Amino acid sequence: MSSESCRCLFCHAVDTSPVEITPGSWAMRCAACSAQGPLSADVEAASEAWVSTVHAEELLRTVIDESPDIILMKDWDGKFLLGNRALARLYGTTPQELVGVDDGAFNPNEEQVAFYLENVRGVMRGGETEIVMEESTNVETGETHFYQSIKKPLTGPDGEPRILVIAHDLTDLQRANRLVQDRERSYSYAMAAAGEGIWDWDIASNVVTHNTKWLEMFGITSEELQHPIEVFTEILHPDDRDDVRRVLQDALSGSGTYSHEHRMVHRDGTMLHVFDRGQVVERDAEGNPTRMAGAVTDITERVLHDHRLRVITEALIDANVSLERKVEERTNELARANFELQNLAWRDALTGLPNRLAGMNHLESEFARLNRNETATSSILMMDVDLFKKINDTYGHGVGDDVLTQIASTITEALRAGDFVARFGGEEFMALLPDTDLEGAVIVAEKIRSAVESNPVEAVGTVTLSIGATVASSADAEMDTAVRRADTALYEAKRSGRNMVVTRQSDLG
Repeated sequence: MSSESCRCLFCHAVDTSPVEITPGSWAMRCAACSAQGPLSADVEAASEAWVSTVHAEELLRTVIDESPDIILMKDWDGKFLLGNRALARLYGTTPQELVGVDDGAFNPNEEQVAFYLENVRGVMRGGETEIVMEESTNVETGETHFYQSIKKPLTGPDGEPRILVIAHDLTDLQRANRLVQDRERSYSYAMAAAGEGIWDWDIASNVVTHNTKWLEMFGITSEELQHPIEVFTEILHPDDRDDVRRVLQDALSGSGTYSHEHRMVHRDGTMLHVFDRGQVVERDAEGNPTRMAGAVTDITERVLHDHRLRVITEALIDANVSLERKVEERTNELARANFELQNLAWRDALTGLPNRLAGMNHLESEFARLNRNETATSSILMMDVDLFKKINDTYGHGVGDDVLTQIASTITEALRAGDFVARFGGEEFMALLPDTDLEGAVIVAEKIRSAVESNPVEAVGTVTLSIGATVASSADAEMDTAVRRADTALYEAKRSGRNMVVTRQSDLG
């Protein structure tokens, strides 16, 4: 494999190599951090599984980095846990330099930075995905960019809150919308100066008079500079006619102000979106409207912009949902891998029992409990398989492993609920019996010893166990003191003929 294929997913070192975990079971392991890949039947399969995992991680990172949208993950303090190239370009840095710092390291706008922090915390507290509009300042140009950000609260493998942010740059669309607005203002100014798009409706005669620009907008000939109101009705989009009539009638019978957006059809069949508005300018003696004047603006471009924005937004949301799903799946995979690594670190691969590291940790926790409750006592049993070296020498290490596995199972079955057992090394086991005095410990130890002796191992026959027992309490300087005392009792059992339980009181020393 190439050095890049051998790269560790966790510490990124390239010092990985195959190791045999158990007979016929191989995995890649990092020499730098001890991270371990999936178990496989042989070296080649283990290497291929590792490379596949590395490639999957690289593919996910490539997808994130190549996205034109800004993608980032932060912790509760607003510090980046992940940032892609789009964000790094905005801040004039690299994705690697983003990790571990907050926006303030790159964005000089303190008000924006404070807003970001409070906003992400609010989303974390709310626990619901939010879509917000935001601004950010480019550190190199000082230019302000506008974003539509999807913010999803998450919980990390450590149980701490995190937030995933996917921000789409809407700066160009914002500018386009402002351009449309500016054009509308220009149209208004032009109407006032040149009468562009103007209409004048003589309500009494039901005749509408237009300027030439209005006629040009809808492909109407100059011969129709004046025409019945029905001509206007005819070029309305069929689906909008009733609504326009209703709004006009409401204006005539009410405030006298008319304003409406609708579709109109050019004589060549082209559909236009327009903003039409007018005002009653004359009334008769009874107050009935007799004349209404107004203007129409072609807003087709703006409507198309809005439509494209909606399409882009919906596509972005769909893409972000897919990306969020992939990120969540990857996070779950890493959590499972971390759990498996932790399990390997605390378990004996042969017997499945907790290993010495787990046993010492359990003893320390129990000693802390004893110190909190000075009247409490617990017992420790140190157990050793008799003549185990002879078994290995006579029958081979495979049979020796069978002996250890069966004894581990027998000890576990003989213990009570709440008791703890670990493989302490080679053929040695340790059991911790909480809230048990020495008399109770002897009863449990005899039960274990008898069960082992009564369950012969295939190919070996009867196997026996020597056991040393003692009581641990807050009077001990440390838990190791009690463990050494139990070891001393175990050695006495060995010297005294094996296959027996020997106790040692703390006052014996």
